Amino acid sequence: METLNNLLNYGQSYWLDNLTRKKIISGELTQRVSEQGLRGITSNPSIFDKAISNSTDYDEQITTLVNQGKTPRQIYDALTIKDVQDACDILKPIYTQSEGTDGFVSLEVSPYLAHDTQGTIKEARNLFKLVTRPNCLIKIPGTREGIPAIEQMIYEGISINVTLLFSIGRYIEVADAYLHALERRAEEGKPLSNVISVASIFLSRIDTLVDTLLSHRIIPFEDNNELSRPELLLGKTGITTARLCYQRFKEMFSGERWRKLQSKGAHIQRPLWASAGNKDPLYGNLRYVEPLIGKNTINTLPDDTITALAEYGVLKENTIEDDVEQAKRLFAGLKKNDIEMDCITRQLEHEGIQKFIDSYNKLLSSIANKRMSILGDKASPQRINFGNLATEINTAYASIDEKQIGRLLFAEDPYLWKTDFEQTKEISHRLGWLSLPDDFAKDSENIIDFALKIKEEGFTHAILLGMGGSSLCSEVARETFGTSQGYLQLFVLDNTAPEAILELEKNITIEKTLFIVASKSGNTEETLSFFHYFYNQLEKKGKNNPGNNFIAITDDGTPLVKTAEKYNFKKVFLNPPDLGGRYSVLSDFGLVPMALIGIDIKALLASAKKMEDSCDSIPAASNPGVSLGAVLGVCQRYGRDKVTFVLSSSIISFGYWAEQLLAESSGKQGKGLVPINGEVLGLPKVYGNDRVFIHMYLPSDSNAEDEKKLKALEEAGHPIVRIKVADKISLGGEYYRWEIAAAIAGIVIGINSFDQPNVEESKKNTSQLLEGWVKKGSFKQSEPLLKVESISIYGGAKAKQIVDDHHESVGGFVKSFIAQARPNDYIALLPYFLMTDYRTKILDTWRQQMRDELKEATTLLNGPRYLHSTGQLHKGGPNNGLYIILISDEEEQLSIPGEKFGFDTLHQAQALGDFLSLDKKGRRVIRIHLGKDIDAGLNKLYLSVKAANMQHIQHKIA
Repeated sequence: METLNNLLNYGQSYWLDNLTRKKIISGELTQRVSEQGLRGITSNPSIFDKAISNSTDYDEQITTLVNQGKTPRQIYDALTIKDVQDACDILKPIYTQSEGTDGFVSLEVSPYLAHDTQGTIKEARNLFKLVTRPNCLIKIPGTREGIPAIEQMIYEGISINVTLLFSIGRYIEVADAYLHALERRAEEGKPLSNVISVASIFLSRIDTLVDTLLSHRIIPFEDNNELSRPELLLGKTGITTARLCYQRFKEMFSGERWRKLQSKGAHIQRPLWASAGNKDPLYGNLRYVEPLIGKNTINTLPDDTITALAEYGVLKENTIEDDVEQAKRLFAGLKKNDIEMDCITRQLEHEGIQKFIDSYNKLLSSIANKRMSILGDKASPQRINFGNLATEINTAYASIDEKQIGRLLFAEDPYLWKTDFEQTKEISHRLGWLSLPDDFAKDSENIIDFALKIKEEGFTHAILLGMGGSSLCSEVARETFGTSQGYLQLFVLDNTAPEAILELEKNITIEKTLFIVASKSGNTEETLSFFHYFYNQLEKKGKNNPGNNFIAITDDGTPLVKTAEKYNFKKVFLNPPDLGGRYSVLSDFGLVPMALIGIDIKALLASAKKMEDSCDSIPAASNPGVSLGAVLGVCQRYGRDKVTFVLSSSIISFGYWAEQLLAESSGKQGKGLVPINGEVLGLPKVYGNDRVFIHMYLPSDSNAEDEKKLKALEEAGHPIVRIKVADKISLGGEYYRWEIAAAIAGIVIGINSFDQPNVEESKKNTSQLLEGWVKKGSFKQSEPLLKVESISIYGGAKAKQIVDDHHESVGGFVKSFIAQARPNDYIALLPYFLMTDYRTKILDTWRQQMRDELKEATTLLNGPRYLHSTGQLHKGGPNNGLYIILISDEEEQLSIPGEKFGFDTLHQAQALGDFLSLDKKGRRVIRIHLGKDIDAGLNKLYLSVKAANMQHIQHKIA
C-alpha cells in the first residue's frame, strides 16, 4: 500500500471509481481512507446500477421506502443519496485535513438533463440540498448546455465535478466557465475558498474509438513514418489528450487572471483523469496511471486498477509532462489518417450520455420491479405474453425509451402525437388527466362533504344525465360497487328511447331524486333534453324550486353554466377544462357520482396515484401503462386490432368505459383498436389472427375456466395481457393505467389520441333530420330493400349489392350481408332500444353464433350510447366493420319541453342519422326495422337468421 500512500507526494490524489453500500458497511472504505491513501470517490448511474441491481444490500431500505409510498425515482434518490452521505462522512477527515480541497464524493444529475440547462440547474440545487454535505461534488456533463449550468452552480457556491469531457477545446471552455463563476463571486464580495471544481477527462473511451477507426486503415508497407502508419498511432490518443489538456490547465491557472482569484482564496480546478481503467488486454493495467502523474491532478481508478497500482505500480514525478511535443504531432497523424478529433469527441460525448442513460434506465427498472414485487397483489400486477410478436414489442419498448416518450408524456408534451401547430395546441389542452390523482386528492374532501349533505337532506336516488365519457364511468361505478348503506341509489340515463326513460321513472321517487346534469361542452343535446324533461316532471309534481334537485358538472363558461344559473341549480361543479370526456373519470365527472353512492373516493384516488407513480418516467418494459399501450399499438400495426376483454364477474362493467376510451382515442385516419367487450371466451379454433386478449380479474372471483381457455389461446400464439386487480377500489389505478395505455397506443399507431373528428357527423345528420321532421312531420328515407311481414331491412350502398339475390326471408338477406365479412373484419350489432334481459340474451346468442361460424369478432353496442363511444371508430377507423342497426316503432310518445319533437322522434333521428353517416363513409351497413313489438320482432329475426344458417349448412352437406 506504500505506492498508494506515496502518490500524494507526487501531487496527485487517487479517487475510487466505485461506490457500493457493501464497501461502506463492511468498513472497506474507512480502511482505504485511513490506511491506503484514498482521497475521494466518484459515482455515476452505471456504478449505482451494478451496486443496487446486483445485490440485496439495499433491499431493506427499498422495502421501507416502498411502504412509505415513495416512487421509483424517489427511491433511486434516497438510495444514492444515503450512500453518498455515508461516504462523505467517511472522507470528512480528508476534507478537513486538506482544507476543503480533497475528500469529495461525487453524485451525478440525471443523464436525461445533459442538454437541458435549466433542468440541470434545478436538479443540481436539489441534490446538493438533499445531501447536506460540504464535501459532495455534483456531477454535471460538460456539454454545451451543461457549461452555463456549471458556471451558475459554481457561482452559487455549489462544488461541481464536470464529467464527460473528451476534447481539449471543451476542457478550455469548462475551465473558463469556472474562472468566470469565481470572478462573478469576487465582484459581489462572496467567498471563493468554499467552492471547488474538478474537470473529468475521459481517456480509455477515446482510445477505444480512435483505435477502432485506425485499425480500418492498417495496410502493410515499408514506410516507418509514424504519421503515415496508423498502427504506430494506436493506443496513444487518450494519453495525448490528457497531456495537452494539462498544458492548457497550467496556462489557465498561472496567469494574471488566475492570480487575482487566487489572492482571494480561490482553489484551482484540478484535472481528473476518468475512465482510467484499461479496456484493451494488450495494454498494461496501469496504462492510464503511470504516464499521467502530475501536480494538482486526480486519477479516479476502478478497484482492479488500484490493486495493480499497489502491487507493482512505479511512480515517477511529472510523467504527465513527458513527450509533450510528440503529443502535439499525434493529432496531425490522426488527421492524415482522416480521423477528425472534433467528430470523435462529439460522438464520444453522445455515447457517454447514452451509456449513462442506459444504466439509469436499467437501475430505475430494477427499482420499479422490486417495488412492484414488494407491493405484490396490492399493485395489481400485470403479466404480458407477447405471443408471436415478442421481437416487435421489445423493439417498441426500446424505441419508446430512446425517444424518452415516457418522460415527455408526463411533461405533457403535445408533440408526441402531432407536429401541426393547431393540433398540438388542442392536444396541450387535453393532458390535464395526467395530474388528476394529485389534483383531486386535494379536492376530494369537498366532494365527500357535498355527498354527505345530499344524504342528510333526504335524497334517495341520483340519476346521471349524460353521454359517453360523462356517463360511462358512473355506469361502471353503479354496477361494480352498488350503493353503500344510507347513500343514494344511482341510475344512468344515456338512452333517448321513451321506453328507457319511462322505465327509469318507475324506479325512483322523483321528489327525492338528485339529477346530475353532466356535459363537458354544456350543450349535449341528449343531456339537455333529459334535464328539461325531468325539470318539467318536477314542476308537474308541484315541487317548489325544482332546480334544487339538480346539479351540473361541466367546464367553466359553457351554456350549461348559464342554464344552471337560470334554473337555480343546487350546485355547479366546474371541472378542469384541460381534459376530454373519456379521460375525465378521476375528475368531478366520475368522483361526484361515486361519492353520492358511498364509494371511498380517497382510496380510489390513492389507487390511481399509486399507478401514476408506477408509470411516471419509468422505462417501458417495467411501466404498466406504457408497456400495455405499446403492446396494443404494436398489435394494431400487425393486424391484431381486436382488443378482446375477458373480465371477471365483479368488474365486468369496466368494459363499458374501456370500450369508449380505446375506440374513440384510436379510431381515426383509417386506423384503430376495436374493443371487443362481452363476447364469451371461446376455444382457439373460433378466432382469427386479429386478437389480443386482456384478462382483468379479481383473485376473489372464479377465474379457473377463463384461465384454462386463455392458456390454450396463449399456446396458439395469441398475445395475452393478464391484470390481477387487487380489489374493486383498485379500479382507480386501472382507469389511470388504461388512460396511459390509450395515449401511448396512439403514438405507436400514429394518431392523435385526444380528438374525435368524426363524432360530429352523426350529430349533424341528426340535426338535419330533425329539422326536416319539424317541417314535414316525417323523415325522408328510401324504400326498404326487403320487407317480410313486420320486419323491414334498409341498406346502404354496400348492402344494395346483394339485393339481386332475391331473398325471401330476412334471415337469408342478413346471412348474405354477413357473408361480406372478410378475414379479420368485425360485426357490430347496434340496437336502438332499451336492453332488457330477454333482448340481451337473444343478441348475445346471435353474436356468439356469428363469431363461432365466421371466426369474426362481434360487438353489441346500445344506441345512442355508442355514438359517444365507439361511433368514432365506426366512421374514422379502418373499414373492417359490418354494422347492423336494429330499430323499432316507438310505442310511447314522450315530449321534450321546449322542442317541437319528442324523445321518440329524437331517438329515431339518431338511429337514421348514424346509418346515413356510416353509408356516406362507404361502410357496410344495414338498418333492420323490427316493427312495433320489439321482443316479437327480435325473436322473429333471430329465428329467421338461424333458419338461414341451417339451410346454408344443409346446402353445403348436399
